Amino acid sequence: MIDENGFIKPDPEEAQNLDTSNTVEGYVTPETPPTVPAYSSLLPQPQPVRRSSSGRVLLVWGLIIGLLLGSVLGGILGNYVVMSNPGTFPWARTVSATYPVGTSSSSTTIVTTEEQAIENAVKIASPAVVQINITSVSQNPFGFSSGTQEGLGSGFIITSDGYVLTNNHVVENATKITVMLKDGREFSGQVVGTDTTSDVAVVKINGTNLPTVQLGDSSTLTVGQKVIAIGNPYGLSQTVTTGVISALERNVQASATENLVGVVQTDAAINPGNSGGPLVDLSGRVVGMNTMIYQDAQGLGFSVSINTAKKVYDAIIKDGKITWPALGIQGATLTTSIAQQYNVKASQGVYIVQITSGSGAETAGLKAGDVITAIDDKPMTTIDGVLSYIRSRNVGDTVQVVADRGGTTKTFSVILKPLG
Repeated sequence: MIDENGFIKPDPEEAQNLDTSNTVEGYVTPETPPTVPAYSSLLPQPQPVRRSSSGRVLLVWGLIIGLLLGSVLGGILGNYVVMSNPGTFPWARTVSATYPVGTSSSSTTIVTTEEQAIENAVKIASPAVVQINITSVSQNPFGFSSGTQEGLGSGFIITSDGYVLTNNHVVENATKITVMLKDGREFSGQVVGTDTTSDVAVVKINGTNLPTVQLGDSSTLTVGQKVIAIGNPYGLSQTVTTGVISALERNVQASATENLVGVVQTDAAINPGNSGGPLVDLSGRVVGMNTMIYQDAQGLGFSVSINTAKKVYDAIIKDGKITWPALGIQGATLTTSIAQQYNVKASQGVYIVQITSGSGAETAGLKAGDVITAIDDKPMTTIDGVLSYIRSRNVGDTVQVVADRGGTTKTFSVILKPLG
């Protein structure tokens, strides 16, 4: 119906039936019109991007390979830095060592740490180092037998069929010789030949395919070079000590009647029982035969040079003995006092005190008072050097001796005759 103001007014019956469920405080809330989609078809919902399993595998392998390459390159770089700076890293001092390849005569040189080189050298040489047990007859002061006594020393095998080098004083007067190898095998030994002048002996054991040492060249040794002594001091088998070459071409008195010529001095520990054992360089090659020590001193050991030992061995195998050559002089290293006392013009050399009658020196025209300055173009500054060089030659060889006589240089051709 319409009221007096012109507005539509609901009928009383409609007002009673009015739905107020959507009203707030009597206010009618208009119904929300239905939503009509813009398109009749539904759009797909966006999905998260997922990596394939093969991609993850490649990523993991890439990380692993990267870590490995980084470790290797880092190790190489670090090793280079350490090895290039031994002063900063003294525990990583490097040395060059030459090792044999297989059973051939060829070899290879590698750079390694000093500690590892020592270990390798011992592994190479020690299987051929032997302990020599001897039984000998002892004598009383009157020269009569007073029973037997036991002794021991060391040695090293130089041929696979059983030739062994040791000291003469180890096997001297032995009535029974037993040679024991590192692997525990024992052999009966027989003396093939000895030389008291050099204190070298050759012993033979009956065996085949025996381990052998590699012989070096003692003429290439230098003072300060690292060396290793292997032997059986006091019966403690396969004892290893290290040291350096302290001096070369030493002449030392071995007994009341014998002088050792041209021996190698070392501070490697040598004790009773080491006699006859090898002195080894860092490549595992034998450069000397440990022979004697000064009892009242420390670090004073002496070894027969391996070149001398080889010469004795070759002569004994060939002729049963060795005959040493002699120049035929008695001399002394020239000093300031000698030069002043005898009015010598030369500044260095070997002063001849006496000429041996019938010697090659006498025949060649050398005289007492001459000063030897060179032999075969090799400078001679000490009597030790002269004796060592002459011992390296053979009886019958001719050497050219340069000497100063009153300020005049003369050359003499001397034929070497047998010693003694």
